[in-house]
Amino acid sequence: LTQAHQCNLLLPLSCTTMSFTPIESGIGGLLIGLSAAVAYYADGKITGISGIFGPALRGVFTCQPIEGGQLWKLCFLIGLVLGGCVNLGLNQDFAFPAALSFSPLRYAAAGICVGMGTRAGRGCTSGHGICGLPRFSLRSWIAVPVFMAVAAATVAVTRHGAKIDPASPWAVAELQWPAKWEFPLGALGASLLLSVAAIKTPGQARNYVSPLAAGTIFGLGLGCSGMTSQAKVLNFLDVGGTWDPSLAFVMGCGVCVSFPVMFWSERPGKAPLHGQFEKPAKTGNYGSLVIGAALFGLGWGLIGVCPGPAVAGVIPYAAQGWGDGLSFGLAFLMIALAWLATDKCLRMWEAPKQSPKAVEPAQPDAAAAGYL
Repeated sequence: LTQAHQCNLLLPLSCTTMSFTPIESGIGGLLIGLSAAVAYYADGKITGISGIFGPALRGVFTCQPIEGGQLWKLCFLIGLVLGGCVNLGLNQDFAFPAALSFSPLRYAAAGICVGMGTRAGRGCTSGHGICGLPRFSLRSWIAVPVFMAVAAATVAVTRHGAKIDPASPWAVAELQWPAKWEFPLGALGASLLLSVAAIKTPGQARNYVSPLAAGTIFGLGLGCSGMTSQAKVLNFLDVGGTWDPSLAFVMGCGVCVSFPVMFWSERPGKAPLHGQFEKPAKTGNYGSLVIGAALFGLGWGLIGVCPGPAVAGVIPYAAQGWGDGLSFGLAFLMIALAWLATDKCLRMWEAPKQSPKAVEPAQPDAAAAGYL
């Protein structure tokens, strides 16, 4: 067993504590923001992972033709998985340490909360955070503090209140210096080349290359940033313990890159290189938004997994074999099933309230229904 696997089996406090990595996490955030900017500038697509993954699954189960928006989503998701696999091969120790030793029941319950919450709240960390905040969406500016606060409260209860998980006294995680910059810089260089390919590829090939490139950049960014490491996510949310502020650099750097494109797109007469801009509603439906964000925050705080890392990490973690790796896979499955079940219930609930004219032309794209 590797040291990471040995630590995960024993779960001593020192093994769940990671270093503060502003350089690696900041570059990862830049890549996530770059993916959002490229997808929006090239194709007008919002890179909210729950709003891509969930509707793509719905399209598969309803036998929706693989074209247009459905093709874009599936290619993006393939790229996201590919980016995770590259991290597995070249950045495993940082991106994919052993899955944490939580019970399968906890993984399943958390997955259900994440799936239900991201559908009801129509967004997650990427959609509401990286894309919604720079669009000055009031819904996103409400959702982000809600799910962050609930996630932090959940970690506080599990570690310091109920003492279900190992806890540590308050401190700031030790800065990792010198930074391990080789893979992040290599990923940044590769992502810039992929960005050019996404924008410049001509003809029908761009329908595949553009979303595949954007998804791969996103997957590379998740691994570089540490978002795929459950321990790092939970230590970021553990503001009462040994706090690792690395993931604040992910959100901050990501928004800095996505903001110019999002701001530019709001100007009159602007359009992406191909298609039209997805413009999810910025206001309204606050009740379901808050409930959904709170449910998502609860699930995120229980196991440190949100939709993007779940998709990018399902193969790397499942490859760890029986035990916690398969429990991570169970969480991924429950996220998918809970999203689909909640989507069906909400669509049935909302259908009678809509006029026949609004119901007839079913919109295949996630953003048309307000998903982020």
